[in-house]
Amino acid sequence: MPFVLVRIDDRLIHGQVIMGWGHALNPDRIILYNDEIARNPWERELCECSYTDSDVKVCVCSLEQFLQYLQSEEFTKEKIILLVESPKDLLRLLDCGVQISTVNVGGMHFREGKVKLNSYIYVDAEDVEIFHQISKRGVKIEGQDVPTAKKVDVISMIRKMAIFEK
Repeated sequence: MPFVLVRIDDRLIHGQVIMGWGHALNPDRIILYNDEIARNPWERELCECSYTDSDVKVCVCSLEQFLQYLQSEEFTKEKIILLVESPKDLLRLLDCGVQISTVNVGGMHFREGKVKLNSYIYVDAEDVEIFHQISKRGVKIEGQDVPTAKKVDVISMIRKMAIFEK
């Protein structure tokens, strides 16, 4: 599949994605998979006009729209950055048969009840459980906030810290 990056980031599209990953990977398209934003015309338009490089298409897709796009001829010809908001969103795509080999965790920020893995990844028990489910499907889970940063193995960090382990 033509994904050059699949990224979990609770801020979805922002400066690090645009300036860092966008410029490093030169995608043809950035897709935000988010049902809530896809249903809200104002938020959708705000996201879709956030990338000013006219050569890069930005689109917000519901699950149904995304799955339809995967069947299109256009999909096979493009380099794509796929952005999802949470591990739960990624698991939903995997449950629908989307093939992903590696996921980049770039921003899961502090919220009540979350525990710090590193400066840009905070998790709760549900996140940890979902990460384990994703990993068991053969998906490599790497933490890396910007392209120039060192990659870290998220599952190894969870195990090392023994957080929310059963």
